[in-house]
Amino acid sequence: MTSLSVGPGDDIDAWCGKCLMVLSHRIIAVVGSQVKKVECLTCHAIHAFKQGVVQKASSTSRNSASSTGRTLKSATPKPGKAENEWNSFMAEMPDDIVPRKYGVFESFVVSEFIEHPTFGVGKVLDITGAERMLVIFKDGRKTLIFNRTQST
Repeated sequence: MTSLSVGPGDDIDAWCGKCLMVLSHRIIAVVGSQVKKVECLTCHAIHAFKQGVVQKASSTSRNSASSTGRTLKSATPKPGKAENEWNSFMAEMPDDIVPRKYGVFESFVVSEFIEHPTFGVGKVLDITGAERMLVIFKDGRKTLIFNRTQST
């Protein structure tokens, strides 16, 4: 596994036991080089970072159990309500529209189509704060960070 240099305030993908899926989290506590505590950017639950249940973007296998031996639900969504909702929004996308690449330093507006490197093509449903937006993707709604200012 590659060693990443991360610290409090950085964002990381992690399993959220409340949302029951892998979502963006903000790192709250790091001990040494180990992420210990995170906050879900979707439901704002604060919990321990469980490295054994985080999936890489290209992985589709079931999540492994944590040290307690529990089996967790798969982060790979089953086709259903989220996918149907996404399909209806994607049907609204004109053929000549090319989705904009997602980036945390970019600005987006409601109804804009974007392309995320992990989640794929989505549509901005709502701006929920100065730096947060709600986007519908094929595997569900995600809260994404945007409009960040670059530090010089």
